[in-house]
Amino acid sequence: MKPRVIGYFAGVLAAALLLTQTARAQDPAPGLQDLVGVRGSSGEQVLQQRGYKYVKGEKSGGDSYTNWRNTRSGQCIIVRTANGRYQSIVTAPDFDCQGGAAESAPVPGRGGFATVCGVIVDGKTYRYQCTVEGAAPGGPGKTVLHYPDQKITLTWRGKSRGSVTFEGMKPQPVTFSTAEGNTQFIFEGKTYFYVSDRGAARWEVRNFRK
Repeated sequence: MKPRVIGYFAGVLAAALLLTQTARAQDPAPGLQDLVGVRGSSGEQVLQQRGYKYVKGEKSGGDSYTNWRNTRSGQCIIVRTANGRYQSIVTAPDFDCQGGAAESAPVPGRGGFATVCGVIVDGKTYRYQCTVEGAAPGGPGKTVLHYPDQKITLTWRGKSRGSVTFEGMKPQPVTFSTAEGNTQFIFEGKTYFYVSDRGAARWEVRNFRK
């Protein structure tokens, strides 16, 4: 092979490696850098305790890359593991956490119905197909929202007051608002919402777009 041709292919290979490195080079995930260096099995337990759920994974060479989504904020992260220990934990765009096992909502039980729900984080809206069961907005009683990877229980103490319980967490007081068939509440600076009117929910599910 001529030197000029060899140089061409070397340049292509270098560019491909650079693109791969750039694709992996995201910002360090805040609040998780203390896990860098821990064993993978221990890190998985801590991630779950902190509200993250495994989505999918892949291997590249001797490293493995696992994608996790925060069940409250919707934030997607990628964890790189090598030699059995976490080497890096970085943020990732939402589409990197799509297509995994956590992308479908459970089938509605008796009295429940399929709907569309989501969360607004830093001005960006994340929408999912969900299931809602229990009391209508305002109560009395409880409403259970089944996000694709999280269960949220709303306890009503009037039309606009009550508490929210994320699975595995303690109840927290919140204020609800319902308008035009949509109910929402704010928790830790993020706006959670779901289509609470059955008729509107049927239309939203039929025309669902992420």
